Amino acid sequence: MKYEAFGTRGLVGALLLAAALLVSACHGDRSSDDDAPPSTSPPATTPSSDSSGDKPPADSTPTGRTVTFDPSMCKAQAGAPYGQIVGITGTNMMVTSADINASAAGCKILANGGSAIDAAIAVQGVLAVVEPFASGLAGGTLVTYYDAATQKVRTFDGLAAAPATTGGAASIYQAAVTDDLSCKAGLALGSSLSAWQGNTNISGRAAGVPGTLKVLDLVHQYYGKKDWDTLWDDAIGYASNGFPMSRYMYATLYNSGTDYDEDTGLPLPAGGEPAWVNSSGTAKGAVRCKYGDIHNRYCDASDPDSAKPLAVGTVIKNPELATTLKEVRDGGAAAFYDAGGPIVTAILARFAADKFKSDGSNNCYATYSSTNPQPARIPSLMSASDFTNYRAIERKPLTATRFGTTVYTQPAPSFGGVVVLYTLGLLERKGMAAQTFGSDEYVHLATEASRLANIDRRTYIGDPAYSNIDARIQGMLADGYLDGRAALISATAMSSVTAGTTAQGIPAYVATDPSLYVPLASAKVSKAVQVASAESSPLTVAQIGGPGPRNEDFNTTSNVAIIDGYGNALSMTTTINTHWGAHIEAAGMIINDALSNFSAGAVGGDVNGLAPTKRPRTSISPSIALDAQGRLRLVWGSAGGGPIPDYIVKSFLGNVVFGQDLQASLDADNWSGQDSADSVAELEAGKPIAANLGRLTSYYRYPAGTIALDGLVSGLSGIAVTYDADGNPTYSGAADNRRNGAAYGY
Repeated sequence: MKYEAFGTRGLVGALLLAAALLVSACHGDRSSDDDAPPSTSPPATTPSSDSSGDKPPADSTPTGRTVTFDPSMCKAQAGAPYGQIVGITGTNMMVTSADINASAAGCKILANGGSAIDAAIAVQGVLAVVEPFASGLAGGTLVTYYDAATQKVRTFDGLAAAPATTGGAASIYQAAVTDDLSCKAGLALGSSLSAWQGNTNISGRAAGVPGTLKVLDLVHQYYGKKDWDTLWDDAIGYASNGFPMSRYMYATLYNSGTDYDEDTGLPLPAGGEPAWVNSSGTAKGAVRCKYGDIHNRYCDASDPDSAKPLAVGTVIKNPELATTLKEVRDGGAAAFYDAGGPIVTAILARFAADKFKSDGSNNCYATYSSTNPQPARIPSLMSASDFTNYRAIERKPLTATRFGTTVYTQPAPSFGGVVVLYTLGLLERKGMAAQTFGSDEYVHLATEASRLANIDRRTYIGDPAYSNIDARIQGMLADGYLDGRAALISATAMSSVTAGTTAQGIPAYVATDPSLYVPLASAKVSKAVQVASAESSPLTVAQIGGPGPRNEDFNTTSNVAIIDGYGNALSMTTTINTHWGAHIEAAGMIINDALSNFSAGAVGGDVNGLAPTKRPRTSISPSIALDAQGRLRLVWGSAGGGPIPDYIVKSFLGNVVFGQDLQASLDADNWSGQDSADSVAELEAGKPIAANLGRLTSYYRYPAGTIALDGLVSGLSGIAVTYDADGNPTYSGAADNRRNGAAYGY
């Protein structure tokens, strides 16, 4: 078989490729499989980013190991989607994502000799079509990449960012520019645009400058083996020819009685899903199918209430997105960010359409009626130059050893990576390995640790370019600080949680100049030590309460995990923020609402407040773990909003600490302490764990309002790696059975 090497870019690229192959051959750095694609060095193109560092040497497969590259061998995980109970195993390559069709597209790329990033691009392209509610080209993405040749892990940031023009507003909820003043009578600069934050969250004002294609392009320049324009065929095919409405997509638009009230944990009545719900449940936005852009493509036009989506299985076409995908295929990421190109023009035109109602009156339609809530029309402040100036960033990974395994995860502005290492550090100290997976003691320790992580990350984490956040994270993850926080976890639930202080080792806040920030300068955190477990306590009685207000997205986003035929691995989490983002479509793409993740209140406002070009913090934290021998052990991540790091911790505990099949770890019932500003312990409603609520509440004496049920819909995907006596790997791929995903490989 013949296999194509990575995409050359012109004659110079071809000559450099030939030279790279010659050098590789001279050093014997080739796979032992004669049919394998040739090993190559990265392309000569200079990355257009804030990255630094030398490009890695050529990929190679381990000596004595044969890898077969054959697309006909790709197969899906048994029972998927939704019915998978055991991970699929293979020894060649593996890809897993939240959509079975996207995983199939990725496996095809791998089996034709592509690298992990090549496959990730193909997967993202398909997800953009079939999961428009979760991710897409108009969103943001974080990539954690393991390079087999150097055995190094690198982390890349393509998060959506604030536009350069914010008008001095302290949050997206304030009138920022003169045009805003016609929104409603008596409005002044700095005053609230709407009485309900949800209206602003689901509007163009919450849209960030997209970063997904920039970061994919950056990583592809380092590690791509296939031409960029060969990676989009499946995505274009699904957009042009159609794809079926999935069960999960339907659920994002219409509740069939499977959603749960956050205060009671009881099922909610069936009906159209509202775009937003306030923290007390007393106000709701318009149902998603009443938003014109969503309605016109994904909803049932015959429904007189404009509430129902198309039926599950209905074929949906998106010719506008097919055109956009072709532009990106042929012109690369540059075509997407071209200030005068058709994509930017379409996005800005769609934002401009929200400046005025159909009758030409005000530019900010954000009224609210409890009987007939309407979609908001609050225009974006984005300009063409914001696209021109956007840069993907390489950052130094956040890493520490937990339970004998070295975990690499995303640094700030991801709070998810911090929470993963923080929570695991506490659980290691509390003797979690001695517990039974899923037991009452296990759930109590896990949720208490997460509650502590929650208050600290809300207080101290944001974009590290704007203050000394990296130094504060070092303080949060220091051994002495974690020892002190672990000591707070006892057999009695905490009545409340408070953030750590400077006296406990958290440096005081210092504002910094973002132009001077060096993203590759942060240091590795220290190793954790293991101490005694908490002890049990006699039964008492406590009242069950509900959670406090949210300030992060939930039940959203998409995760991808890949290991290619060369041993490279990628964990990627990609998002448009909340389900259906800003509920706005342009050029066939649903636009993100990432700026709603900026803090509006006092807690965290200093570190995570709105500022020009700033990136809001995020829960997404794609991670990679290496075993004690420095070999790949786990490649994984999750969707699901604020609780994402808890889902990641749960899976790590199940697979690495308790030895479960990875699929069982992903499917296990969820818990969290991240889902509310009040650090409430939450258990997944509708699952067996929910039946434990009363017993846990009584046994560990949770005060009123500190434990509750919630939906906690995760979207995990991952690949676990084991080794035979000769050191050859076996990959076990798995995808969360709560979503439409599957692992694909062989």
